Amino acid sequence: MYSIKVDTAAFEAALDKLVKGLESREPLMRRLAGLMADAVEENFAQEGRPKWMGWSPSTARRRRGGRILQLSGRLAGSIGSYSDNDSAVVGTNVKYARIHQEGGEISMPARSQQTYYRRRKDGTVGNRFVRKSRSNYSETHSVGPYKVKIPARPFLQLDDRDQYRMTLTIEDYLTQLTGE
Repeated sequence: MYSIKVDTAAFEAALDKLVKGLESREPLMRRLAGLMADAVEENFAQEGRPKWMGWSPSTARRRRGGRILQLSGRLAGSIGSYSDNDSAVVGTNVKYARIHQEGGEISMPARSQQTYYRRRKDGTVGNRFVRKSRSNYSETHSVGPYKVKIPARPFLQLDDRDQYRMTLTIEDYLTQLTGE
């Protein structure tokens, strides 16, 4: 008589470890959120991947040597990540982030404003604005309604390399769980 015994204890232990690891995915999600945050940081550092559309000529003259979407650093500094057992998220709570991410058109209403100048002793008015406290002459100017077109500059974006790194991270996590 022949008898075959199959010992599945090692298989069952590995499977149990895999199931427990898949039920508690928080370490994986934390790593993925970190990778996404690094990718967004890299987007700001390289001014887009692929490159964002440049400035208009007037903005380029005004912002000589500056970086796109980084006038004050508020937007780049506001990027935060969150992860739990089921998700990994990277985002911002800055109000103007969406228009920069997706692009669009901003409608500016008509308005009037006071401008302040310095009048010289001979009666001529300088062509430079001055603070109200230093002014001895002012004019009211009206500006009609107009629209500002903002090009899309997607900073919350993953490129192929980022997605590949995330895939490798998931594979490494699963490999650790199975003990290979």
